[in-house]
Amino acid sequence: MTASQGANSARRGAHLSGQSDNTNGSRTLRELTGEAVRDYCRTLDGHRPVGLYDMVVTEVESALLESVMDHAGGNQTRAARMLGIDRGTLRTKLRRHSL
Repeated sequence: MTASQGANSARRGAHLSGQSDNTNGSRTLRELTGEAVRDYCRTLDGHRPVGLYDMVVTEVESALLESVMDHAGGNQTRAARMLGIDRGTLRTKLRRHSL
């Protein structure tokens, strides 16, 4: 791995782990998720959210699975490897999310 590849890999990891790296103006997954949850809570017009954790996890997991499957060209083995889970677990999650 070259120094440039290592630096790019570290930046990608920082975005996924929630560490800030705004040298190119991009925002981290953590920042985007936080903003989305704050926006959602503002739309509740003073009502308290119920089941917020499950809702966010379900929404994020569904988007993650869809994006990774697209990136893997529909190949479940490759997608599972990218996610760090076994193919059977991926298949279960895909069914649960109707993907």
